[in-house]
Amino acid sequence: MSKLRILFTYLRFRHRRFSDRQKLEAYQQKKLKKHLAFVTEKSEFYRKYKGHRLKDFPIIDKGIMMENFDTINTVGINKDEALEFAVNAERTREFDDKLKNITVGLSSGTSHSRGAFLVEKTETEKWAGFVLAKFLSHGILGKYRVAFFMRANSNLYQSVGSNNIRFEFYDIYADMDKNIEKLGKNGADILVAQPSALLMIAAAIDKKKIDIHPETVISIAEVLEKEDEERIKKSFGVSVIHQVYQCTEGCLAATCKYGTLHLNEDIVFIEKEYVDEKRFIPIITDFERTSQPIIRYRLNDVLVEKKGKCPCGSSCTALEKIEGREDDIFIFHGDEKEVKIFPDFIRRCILFAGNIRDYRIVQQADESIIIYADVDEQMKEKITSEFKKLAEDDHFELPKIRFEKYIYDKNRKLKRVERTGDVKV
Repeated sequence: MSKLRILFTYLRFRHRRFSDRQKLEAYQQKKLKKHLAFVTEKSEFYRKYKGHRLKDFPIIDKGIMMENFDTINTVGINKDEALEFAVNAERTREFDDKLKNITVGLSSGTSHSRGAFLVEKTETEKWAGFVLAKFLSHGILGKYRVAFFMRANSNLYQSVGSNNIRFEFYDIYADMDKNIEKLGKNGADILVAQPSALLMIAAAIDKKKIDIHPETVISIAEVLEKEDEERIKKSFGVSVIHQVYQCTEGCLAATCKYGTLHLNEDIVFIEKEYVDEKRFIPIITDFERTSQPIIRYRLNDVLVEKKGKCPCGSSCTALEKIEGREDDIFIFHGDEKEVKIFPDFIRRCILFAGNIRDYRIVQQADESIIIYADVDEQMKEKITSEFKKLAEDDHFELPKIRFEKYIYDKNRKLKRVERTGDVKV
């Protein structure tokens, strides 16, 4: 690990602010030109696009990436050996080894298909410097205890460790009661975890099982619902829950000191495929990734753009929230055509009905809705009434709704709103 490169990257991003959108875009174009020249030289898949502009490159997704894995990456690793290596690490829970000096990870599969990602040493060091620049409140010379709750450890994450930054990994597949007990003993200045884990830790704090006071709380990996955010803030006694919007394709967004989530447009170029006046699907080009180039990669996340200037002064696009997956938009029979309802409107049916702490709403292939929540008959009627209002307002036929007991499954990401099948209307 080159501490000099980490320090250089930290200093480069610590105080960089693009208050002028034109300057940001000029910077992006300069980086893109250099990056595309490298990729078309080193990647067999992209070689035929040498000299072309970005808009001439194909839009790809996870399926295309994995289908062409061998020819896209620039480090000579084939898909089968990458998947075998990553799966073995998951099974053994040993994440320190590298394949041909490359960090190999397994995507978590929320988009219903397994994928592998590659990160080489210099990219790891740049990632570490970037993360440190975003979240170290007292600068790189301060002392920090970082508690990281994660489904899979990785030398990518451990790369932030140093003499004054103590990194502690907590495996969420292990017993969470023991994890929380261990956290209470170790303490943490920076706590990084999924909302589902943060809620468990918050509950332990409320019950006075542990006494911790992290200065910075960072939410990762799952959609942070507004009501969950408020609960977590209250329990930890902090004014801001920071978020990192990161996937296997890159670190795409992070919160500023005012709690606004900004796209990291100083390291990624993002084309916006709008689905309405403020919601868009990101198509990303990461000009820092070279081992596994990410060029015009279409995610299936729905992001909600925030209008107006953030008080922090950044010209990077601000987000109201990450709404969820495109394939979690509910689909219903309408009067003349199918009606699509975004997850936020589904959540409101629960929010408007009353104070329900834990729930999941799932639409099945036959359009029917299952609501997993521990509620009485009166609350069931209130929730059903809110869905009826939604159906009336948006002119669709309300399908069958049934209620089931809420069960949290730690082996999968927490998704409050989910569509599990292809609805045919």
